[in-house]
Amino acid sequence: MPKLICLGDSITAKEKDPNGILKLVPRLKQALPNWTIINSGVPGDNTRGALGRLRSDVLDYSPDLVTVLLGTADASENKGIDIKEYEHNLSSIIKQITPEKTLLISSPPINQALLSARKKVFPNSNFVTMEKLEKYVQVATNVAYLTSCHFCNLWSLMRADLDYSRFLKTRDGVHFNEQGYELLTQILSRKLLSIKCNQ
Repeated sequence: MPKLICLGDSITAKEKDPNGILKLVPRLKQALPNWTIINSGVPGDNTRGALGRLRSDVLDYSPDLVTVLLGTADASENKGIDIKEYEHNLSSIIKQITPEKTLLISSPPINQALLSARKKVFPNSNFVTMEKLEKYVQVATNVAYLTSCHFCNLWSLMRADLDYSRFLKTRDGVHFNEQGYELLTQILSRKLLSIKCNQ
């Protein structure tokens, strides 16, 4: 039975959202019933935080595969880190897990209009722009190439849909709604099965 660890931020963390909607890991468990899947997501986490907990939250489980979905917080105003550190942290995470066991997932796009409107109402809320986030996605793409890890360009896959905002919560324009989690589960379950078949 393959063992999968899902490392990430709030998109990965927790089993359900406040409305009772199933998030990523329980959906993956339904899609991959013969897999052991462990949730190592932490809300608001960035690559610095993930690197600090990598041993206890990932490596100690001796996983067969690890999904890594980090970057939105790294590119944000409040919890953001320099793009060079992001690149270094991401590379270090992949090397410690090993590239052949890592499925790196780029950050998804955001609904900029919604996020900007929210920032006006809640000035202290976390904020990120599409322009800056895209630079971090480019870094993740490059790191995947340089390390030869498995890669899922979620940014490009979602941007290919002109109405990609329908996958995001209308409350904040960043987090996934039910449609978004369904899409993400379909994309990742197919990719993970393909990787496992070729290992």
